[in-house]
Amino acid sequence: MNLKRHSSTIALAGLLAASTPAFAQTVDVQQYWTSASESKAMNTIADAYKARGGKWIDSPSADFDSTIAAATSRIAGGEPPSAVLMTPSAAMRDLASSGQLRNFDDLAAANGWQKAMPPVVWDKLNVDGHLVGLPVGIHADNWVWYSKAAFEAAKIEEPKTLDEMFAAADKLKAAGYTAFAVGGEPWQEVTILTSMIIALGGPDYWNELFIKRDPEALKSPILPKAFELFRKVSTYADPASPGRSWNETTNMVVTGKAGMQFMGDWARGEFLAAGQVAGKNFGCFLMPTDKPAYAIVVDIFAFPLNKDEDRIKGQTMLAETVMDPAVEAKIAAVKGSVPSRLDVDTSTLDLCAVRGVKSLGTPGVTVSSTYDALPGDLNGRMTDLATQFWTDPSMTVDTGVKSLGDILQSK
Repeated sequence: MNLKRHSSTIALAGLLAASTPAFAQTVDVQQYWTSASESKAMNTIADAYKARGGKWIDSPSADFDSTIAAATSRIAGGEPPSAVLMTPSAAMRDLASSGQLRNFDDLAAANGWQKAMPPVVWDKLNVDGHLVGLPVGIHADNWVWYSKAAFEAAKIEEPKTLDEMFAAADKLKAAGYTAFAVGGEPWQEVTILTSMIIALGGPDYWNELFIKRDPEALKSPILPKAFELFRKVSTYADPASPGRSWNETTNMVVTGKAGMQFMGDWARGEFLAAGQVAGKNFGCFLMPTDKPAYAIVVDIFAFPLNKDEDRIKGQTMLAETVMDPAVEAKIAAVKGSVPSRLDVDTSTLDLCAVRGVKSLGTPGVTVSSTYDALPGDLNGRMTDLATQFWTDPSMTVDTGVKSLGDILQSK
């Protein structure tokens, strides 16, 4: 759904309406969670904030890029939002380095937030020694989701290797199912390519390729194989794939029309929103490999500097709200994420979330997804390359590998 943010006039009206004897602490939140499960998660935060006595102004955008564009425009125009939903990416680091974000060093020290977060998350949220973002949940983007009913009908066990996964796809196709539900949007396509790379190479190779960007990593036979498997997946896509949203694509698995989907664990929220139960109606596995990896994406709030005293107090209240362990647990329960605090009670999480928690806590398994690891321009170019390769069967594997190398080695 294409949504436009509220105008500054509406935001001002909200502020004036809050001018009562019990003056509410106001937050204006620029965000892009619009699917069923995402909306539930954002409402969980909003309800918890309002329960503390605050006033919530929702400023939705269509997607991540539009959110960042809207927030940046508002900051430049002198009407910054109170909080921006984003990831600890180059966009966050650029805003922090230019002095546009509030830091929460004081609250972190007073409340022991560093000890509460996994070190990999804490490090992502610190820029120049200052805590400039607060986590609302952790996802990984190298998951595969499947329909239990489709697997049972095709007499398939959960795959443990890539060969078994493609064998399962063939059985599903023979049984009349769409084997791999794929939404033909660039960001969905590149996720399949990176999932193949991490499955074949594991965490060590991933870090050499995407974090260090070592030229020697580009010579590995892993990359040609990853492009070959990426193209193989494209042969299973259904005719309606182009342009289909990720959540519409997840619904194909939810309704049993498709067998599997490559997607981050935000997809789990869609299964839960449909009343399905992990292990009963749907299943999950991280990309099958003998080198386990967990490529994380962290959802965060960043807080642009505000001059209005009410907005500043509202930011503090929102910070305390999202860092409340009970609120984090509720977010995870509807969003499909893993809590970003180590002290959250995970006893009520389903088997897919438990697998995520276990991976997060296993040394050497967690890596940064390309969303966080690469600068925005390189992410964009790699996404364009993946789409070109996906849609143009005449593009060779060697050309794909060389193009990726050119991207990763560019300045």
